[in-house]
Amino acid sequence: MHIPPLTADQLAHYHREGYVILPRIMDDATLEAIRAEEARFRAHRLARDPASANQTMFVSQVCPYSEPVRRFCASGPHLGVASQLVGTANVALWFNQFVTKNPDGATGRSEFPWHQDNGYAAIEPATNVTIWVALDDVDEENGCVWVMPRSHEQGLLDHRRKSEDSWHLTLNVEGDGTPAILKAGEAVAFTGLTLHRSKLNHTDRPRRAFFMEYADATAGYSRNHEPLQPLIGNPNTWVVSGAVPIPGTF
Repeated sequence: MHIPPLTADQLAHYHREGYVILPRIMDDATLEAIRAEEARFRAHRLARDPASANQTMFVSQVCPYSEPVRRFCASGPHLGVASQLVGTANVALWFNQFVTKNPDGATGRSEFPWHQDNGYAAIEPATNVTIWVALDDVDEENGCVWVMPRSHEQGLLDHRRKSEDSWHLTLNVEGDGTPAILKAGEAVAFTGLTLHRSKLNHTDRPRRAFFMEYADATAGYSRNHEPLQPLIGNPNTWVVSGAVPIPGTF
C-alpha cells in the first residue's frame, strides 16, 4: 500500500489547525490483522474483568506482544507522513495503544475528557504527533475523536485528575471542537499539544481504534514535571526512521 506525501496545503493545515485528516493508511489485510489482535486483547481483559464490558478498554505498549502491531507501527506505509509531521527524518515510536469504546450511552462511563497527550507525558521538542486510526467507521454516534482547532497554539496546559477515582486528566475547555469522522483504516493526526476528547458510544457495537505516538528520536520526555529524560532511553521507544547517535564509545 502506498501513501503519497502530504501536500503543502495539508502540512499547512496541520501546523495551523493542529490536526489533519489522513487517507486510508491500513489496507484490508492489515486492518483485519490489527482487528484480530484487538479482539484477542479484549477477550483476555473481559475474562479477567467482566465489568469492563461497559467501559472503555485501554491496552498500551502492545508492540512486544504482537507481531502484526509491531510490523505496522515500525514499517507501515504511514511512516513517511509521520516523518513529515514530526519534521525530521529521525523518528521514534514511543507509545501505542488500543482504545475500545464499548457501548455505553446510558451510564456515561466511556466519555474521555478534553486533554493534550503531552499532558500525560511532556515531550521536548513538542513536535510529536499522534496518529489515531479508526478500526471501525467512526462518527458522532459511536464516539469518534473530537479535536479543538488551533488549541496547540496555547502550549502545554495545566491538567488535573478528572476525579479522585480516575486516572483521566482533564482541563476546562470552551467550545465543542470538530469531530474527526473516519472510515475504517483512515486516521486523524494531531500534535501532542492539540486538545482532543471522545464522547459516548451510543451504538450496540464496540468502537475500536488504535493510535501511535511518534516523536523526534532525539527528544526528551518528562512525567509529573520531573527532569527531562532521553526518549530513546525509554524501553518502549523504537527508532522507526533515520538514526540517533549511540551514547558513549565502543
